[in-house]
Amino acid sequence: MAVIIIPARKGSTRLKNKLLLQVKGKPVIQWTAENCLRAKEISQVIVATDSEEIVQIFKNSPVKAVLTPSDLKSGSDRVAYVAKDLRDEKIINVQGDEPLLDPEDIYRVCHALDEADVSTLCYPITDEADYLNPNVVKVVTDREGYALYFSRSPVPFYRDIDFSQMLNSFRFPVKKHIGIYGYNRDVLLDFAYRLEPSMYEQIEKLEQLRLLENGYRIKVIEAKKDSIGIDTEEDFKKFCEIVSKPNS
Repeated sequence: MAVIIIPARKGSTRLKNKLLLQVKGKPVIQWTAENCLRAKEISQVIVATDSEEIVQIFKNSPVKAVLTPSDLKSGSDRVAYVAKDLRDEKIINVQGDEPLLDPEDIYRVCHALDEADVSTLCYPITDEADYLNPNVVKVVTDREGYALYFSRSPVPFYRDIDFSQMLNSFRFPVKKHIGIYGYNRDVLLDFAYRLEPSMYEQIEKLEQLRLLENGYRIKVIEAKKDSIGIDTEEDFKKFCEIVSKPNS
């Protein structure tokens, strides 16, 4: 069994108050939390937030909301703040702006922790615009599926062929990172309370690089379904279109 903790900071830079944006009468953060309840082998779902407004959303819900200090620097710090008082050995960090994660993929991230310190998801990129978009984080893995590097830059860089030729020459050479992490509890607490922010983490603004720079291995699992992280107005419109379709 594992616990899902969803970091939910009210303030956001690229899309103001995105977690509170309403879709079919529910804010984005509620869509995310209720989706997580569908995952197998999860003991509880907790929203860790700096906002009393977000706490109130879950007042009469099976999802627990915990108010955390406003000065915590990252989502992982917010997750660790809650996790340090729990007994669960497996902690799943689902980003509050990822309402479309497949519950089966959440379970697979959890299951991977039987053999890895940290686990996460990826999905093949087939659109060159996504490949070039710095808001779409790319991940490169070794042959066993462990992360070599995460970057906002186009990686791997195609030097001698164009993007379409690369897709035809290799099996899924470009993969995007999907915003979920599984941690064994001790690794998460090390990350938040012992390891200092690292060089590449600060350059790329990607906190998972702190783990790689300190020798932790991150198992990257290819998701069965794609997901949309809501970072921009365009992302939000895509989400609205998806959930407005019949049977959504």
